[in-house]
Parts: sequence; structure tokens; C-alpha cells
Amino acid sequence: MFTLCAILLVCACKKEKSTEDPKAVIIPVEENNTAVTGSRTVRNSIVYTEIDQDLSYNKFITIDADNNGRNDFYFTTVLVGQDNLSHLFFQASPVSTSGAKLLLNNSQELVIGMWSKAIDAGTPINSSTSSNTIWSNFMIKGMLMDIIESPSNAKTYDGPWVAMGDKYLAMQITIGGKVHYGWIHLSHIANEARVHITGFAYNNVPSEAITAGQTQ
Repeated sequence: MFTLCAILLVCACKKEKSTEDPKAVIIPVEENNTAVTGSRTVRNSIVYTEIDQDLSYNKFITIDADNNGRNDFYFTTVLVGQDNLSHLFFQASPVSTSGAKLLLNNSQELVIGMWSKAIDAGTPINSSTSSNTIWSNFMIKGMLMDIIESPSNAKTYDGPWVAMGDKYLAMQITIGGKVHYGWIHLSHIANEARVHITGFAYNNVPSEAITAGQTQ
């Protein structure tokens, strides 16, 4: 059972303050943490990196999408005790100084952020947003999944990636002051307390669209 507590354990950007809970414990996210590395390929204008990483409780993953030595995104878990229940949120967020963004669903605001938007393979990713979606910044955390545990150890799962094996998280990164669009491939096996990050890609041509799952 996840430890049920009245505090919020947050992996947050360095020097970020919590205003929601005066007892919150802040775990700094150092922007120079070593990002995961993997097999990087360039075909036409698409830069694709396969990383094959699992995000789980107390596991921290950072991504340097354009391989410039500075991280763009971090993935972590947040444990919240509320109403005699334990909530283990899996979250994604841009690094504060990167200028990166993620596509979120703003139709429902959560205690610590918003649900991320899970899009299908082949969906165009560009400057446009669909109804009830926004491009986030580092101040808004994107929640992937919530594992809710009762005192009797019963677990329920909530969120856009629950039992989803082939969905994508749309992203923006900034290279040389110009916006590039891309995606991050995430999957979840039903009833498992982990989210798998398969890889990510972006279009090396500024402002040009990419489709979710496109690798060339």
C-alpha cells in the first residue's frame, strides 16, 4: 500500500513553492539531471529517439528532446493523501527554463494540475488545439494517471492513459528561439503501477506539423 499521509510529495522545479499545503515537502528538480539516452535516428526532417523507460513510484525520468544538453521535460510521481485515500499521480511537466510545452485537457482541473491529452496515432500536431485543450507551460502539471488506494488496499485507476497501449502526448520544444512540434509515446498495461515511455520525436523544421507516431 502506498503510504497514506497528509503531506504532498512533489517533484517540482527548483525553487518552486507549494501554495496548496503548508506541510508540503518539496523535492527539487535539478535541470542538469542526466536525461535518459537511447537510439536516435534522423529520417527526412523527423528526429526520433527510442528510450524504452518505465515511470513508476519514486522513479524520475528527464528528457532532453533535442539533445542539446539541457532537459526539456521531466516525468515523476506525486503521492497525495486525501479523504482517507491515497492518490499516486503520474505526471509530466516541461522544465521551467526550456520553453517546452505539453498538450493538456483543460475541461477538468485537478488538485495539482490537469489531465494530459492522449491523442491517437496519425493525429496532426501543430499550433492548433482542439476543443478543451491547451498548450501548457511549466506552471501547469500534466497528469497521466491516478492510482487510488483505499485503507483496505483496494486500488482503482483513473486518467487518460489507463490501459492505453498506443497513445501519444503532443509536445512543443524551442530550438534557436523557434517552435518545433513533436510527440512522446506512452503506454499502460491494465492494473500495473507503471507507465511505459517508448520514445519521442520532433520535426526539425520550425513550425512544421508532425503526426503522432511519425518517425520519418
